[in-house]
Amino acid sequence: MNNLTITSTNILPIENGIGGCVALAQVILNDAIKLTGLKLVENNGKRYITYPRNTSNKQKKSYFYPIDQEVADFICNRLWADYEAGLNA
Repeated sequence: MNNLTITSTNILPIENGIGGCVALAQVILNDAIKLTGLKLVENNGKRYITYPRNTSNKQKKSYFYPIDQEVADFICNRLWADYEAGLNA
């Protein structure tokens, strides 16, 4: 993961989101790839990120997602930190 950098994030807070969604997010990685449609979800005291899914098929697979827990935690922690910073700005 030493080569992965979050270049920037864009977070749009949502009021009264469905299923505990509190914000939508975009992430740019290494100034090279933009991930959009991520959701910040807060439900039953837990905070996590969901990735966009293809709901038109039976498997409802995500279009993209981290394949390593360390990367998943890295992205999740950064998005939640930026979300909190935006609320406190």
